[in-house]
Amino acid sequence: MITVSRLLILSCISVILSSCGFSLRGSDVLSSKFQVIQLDMEQPNSEFSRLLRRSLEVADVTIEALLPTNSDSPVLLVSNERIVSRPITVNPRARAAQYEMRLSINIALGRAEKTLIPPETLMVERIYFEDIANIAGTQEEVEIITAEMRRELVNQLMRRLEAVET
Repeated sequence: MITVSRLLILSCISVILSSCGFSLRGSDVLSSKFQVIQLDMEQPNSEFSRLLRRSLEVADVTIEALLPTNSDSPVLLVSNERIVSRPITVNPRARAAQYEMRLSINIALGRAEKTLIPPETLMVERIYFEDIANIAGTQEEVEIITAEMRRELVNQLMRRLEAVET
């Protein structure tokens, strides 16, 4: 009897969650409202650029070469990524113990003479501890955190493209 009631409760919960549109963050592929897009990136060979291109390809968006202004496909402008790191706490030896990293880019999206996304800044912030006894480990942690921040920034950009009113 208890097993049947548990099974019934679990099935009700799964039906309710699936009907409300709940899904784990990052588990779904982001789609885009655009079939074709032109990329105008200040750093076309950067790691961020590679991640963005891969996300657009997964979303079935064709990336065109940058064409003259008479083209009808939208143009996505992406600035250089900026990484700012600043100490936020100090240990008893007067050395920084905790840092805040901020990764940001400026974007804009337009089609012909119409602005679809006005210039705006997308930003991701993380806080990490610096281990004075393990500087090499801290550097590896910073590299891992930066890679995660880039992925999150690409996801923000894809969600922003998905929300565009065309």
